[in-house]
Order: sequence, then structure tokens, then C-alpha cells
Amino acid sequence: MSAPRRCPDVPHNAWYAAATVEEVGRTPLARRALGHRLALYRTTDGRAVALEDRCAHKPVPLSAGRVVGDDLVAAYTGFRYGPDGRCTAVPTQDNVPYGARVHAYPVHEDGTFVWVWPGEPRLAPLRRPPSAPWLQDPEWVTFGDAWDTKASIRLMQDNFSDITHVAMVDPEIAPPALGAGPPPPLEVRVSETTMSFSRSYPPAPVAPWHAQLLGLPADAQHLHREEGEFTSPGLWVDRWLVTVEGHGKADGEHGFVFTHALTPVDETTTRHVWRVSRNFATSPAATGTASALLRGYYLKVRGALETMQEMVDTDGLRDEVSLASDAAASQVRRIMDQLVAEETGVR
Repeated sequence: MSAPRRCPDVPHNAWYAAATVEEVGRTPLARRALGHRLALYRTTDGRAVALEDRCAHKPVPLSAGRVVGDDLVAAYTGFRYGPDGRCTAVPTQDNVPYGARVHAYPVHEDGTFVWVWPGEPRLAPLRRPPSAPWLQDPEWVTFGDAWDTKASIRLMQDNFSDITHVAMVDPEIAPPALGAGPPPPLEVRVSETTMSFSRSYPPAPVAPWHAQLLGLPADAQHLHREEGEFTSPGLWVDRWLVTVEGHGKADGEHGFVFTHALTPVDETTTRHVWRVSRNFATSPAATGTASALLRGYYLKVRGALETMQEMVDTDGLRDEVSLASDAAASQVRRIMDQLVAEETGVR
């Protein structure tokens, strides 16, 4: 009898960031994605491998073992597994038990993330992995962090679909345009598997810390544009663009790109790797100012989402009042539901 489907309301036939490229090396790394235990390591030629983190002989984690050549050797049993998951040797006999193997997951690297496909392996080549090329672009300076948030990926996607809450969560960091009254309407674009939106704001100042980075007067007025994109279940991207005019060398379009790699650990916990990139004020001092503020903001968001998850766990889901600003979140929920329905046949 097969094990019950973990994370039942999340698509499994999708790419999720199991780790950053720097985290995966010759020492096995233990991770979890959608309830799956993963053991990640690199072969002698540097290729990333993701195997089921459980020996076929005994319930021991392969991540507690060691890498020998291109193989992963379980610490307790001594069973040796190749990158394809096949058992290649056992210590107590010459022949390998027939069918001894562990699951090997499709893997893709993009220079920043090690993406893993937890679903049906034959479908992995049919869906292009997410891409975030700006994280490797020298024109953009990037900082960030990673942690587990005790909240479902659905709650996190709702959060990133609507940034109007920023002014409530952290007024210091919020652009004044967000608190200047009802925001302009969203322009939402939807495909079968993606959603993007944009919104242009009338001229308004930037936040004082942002003005400091740009070297502009705090009361100067600028055009602002917000963009968001659900590129896949495991990747969300936001942009905040400011157009400066009439201030000499500071003129031009200056932007932040906020990248969020989201991987469900289980039904109520999500691995959140966040990166903030910018194409202006590239000095280490500016990075120090921005990183302290943004890290503080994301910690506040983490706390708010964990409180929401605690209430859902205790009281259950309830019908919620919807607003116009929920338009993007509604489309993301629809796409997620559709992807799950295609996998399970349940609509």
C-alpha cells in the first residue's frame, strides 16, 4: 500500500529549491520537501544529486553517511547507492539484493538554487525550471537569508500576492505611496501556470531610508511601479521600480527585485529563501543599511504568518472577506488548485 500523499493541496509536479548551490557539497545535506526526506550531495564532477534520505535496508538516513567517489554510503548499514539511487554494494555479501534502490529525484541547477522535482520523474523535462538570472547578474547587488517559516506555502503565497499590508507590518520600510490612500487597480495577467500583475502609482516620495540610498531629498516626488510574478509554485518575484527625473546623476529607473524561493517542508512549514537585489547604491555601506531593514521586515512577516497558521490549526479555515487587492492571490489559488486537480484527478 502506497504512503498517503503529503502536502495534499500543493502541486508535486513542480520544481522546488531544496538548497542553494553553496549548501550542496561532498558532505551529505539533509532536507525535506513536501514531506519527502532528501539527501543531497555532489559527485566527483560537481553534479548535484538528490536521493531519498532513507536506506532501503533499515530506516536510517543516508544523509548521516558519507560520499565515496560518486556514491553515497549509509552510515549504519553500509549500503552503497549510486547517483541514480541503485544500490551498488552491501558489506555483508557479494551480490546486491534484487531491486535494492532508493528514489532519485530530478535535479536542476541555475547557479543560485538546486531545484528538485518531487513528483513524477518522467514529467520533469516537460516543465521548465524557474529562472532568476538577475541573481547572477553583476549589474545587480544581492543580499538575503533563509529560514523555515511555520506556515503553509499557501499562506505565504497570499502574503506575497498583496503588498498593501507592508505599511501595517513595518511603516518604517514601507514606500509612502502604499499609505497614501486606496492604491491604483492591479493589472493582472494569467496563463495556465503563471500569474503576473503590475500597478503604477502617481508621484510620491520614497521612504527616508530609500531616499538616503539614492542620495535624493526626502520630499522629492517620483513615479513608482509595483510588479509581482508567480512564476511557479516554488518561486515568487516582486519588483519595486522608482523613476527619478530632474536630479542629475541620480536620474533613471532604480529598482529592487525581491526573490522568494518557497519549498513546503510539510503541510504547515515552508522553507523560505529570500534575496533582495538592487541596481543602484551598490556600496557595502548601502547594503548594510538595506539588509538590516529588510531582514527585520521579513522577520516580522514570518511572525505574522506563523500566527495565522497557529489560528488555522486551532480554529480551522473560515470564509474570508475579499477585497479588490486580493485579485492576484485569488488567481494564484486558482492555479494551485488546478495543478493539484490535474495530478490527483479530484476537482
